[in-house]
Amino acid sequence: MGLITTTDHIKAIINGIDCNIVVSSVEASGSNWKLISSNTKWATYGKLLSGKKIVDFVLNEYITIQSVTAPTPGTFTLLMPYFFSGTFLETNIELTKTKSSANKLPMIYLHMNAPENYYDEESTIDFESDCAIYFMVDCNVKDWLRNDHLENAIKPMKQLARGFYSSLLNYSKTNAANKITFIENDYARFGKVSWEGINRAIFNDNMSGTEMLIKIPFNKCFQGCR
Repeated sequence: MGLITTTDHIKAIINGIDCNIVVSSVEASGSNWKLISSNTKWATYGKLLSGKKIVDFVLNEYITIQSVTAPTPGTFTLLMPYFFSGTFLETNIELTKTKSSANKLPMIYLHMNAPENYYDEESTIDFESDCAIYFMVDCNVKDWLRNDHLENAIKPMKQLARGFYSSLLNYSKTNAANKITFIENDYARFGKVSWEGINRAIFNDNMSGTEMLIKIPFNKCFQGCR
């Protein structure tokens, strides 16, 4: 078994996120269709739900999609969020190379370098990672007010963060016996913050979302570990 890093673990945790949304009923909404759901997860404007474009939503109430035919109640699927890791500068360069937001957002971004604090040989814990993880989606900085950012981007990204946390606790290499807590910071526009507000954007793309500051203990991978 090769060396496993924080990035490897975070990728595996993201792959375990549940992307399914349960729709209890469907209503006509003009030429579109309103899907009623008590958990809309990280559904946001312009993204795809089971291949259909989302044109409207109210968090944990409904999602309106474009569809020629009437959908039926059941399980619908969001796309897995994109994953990036690196320094702010490295990640901004990578994001800039991808022109369409549909091919990079929403994203889960692990800021590097995440310090890895290794335990002694007798411990079942391999190392603990001190992580800053960002859950971001595109936003309309020109027209949105603070509450628009909150309802249209920050809250859906906070629900994505909860999905990540749930997958983290179920991840076989997470030492969940240690109580894992975290701090969240919300951004109406992701950038450098002063008391007056955002004074410099970190990425060229306009994004809103939430930051998760979390220390994650990862178990050692013994023989036969997968």
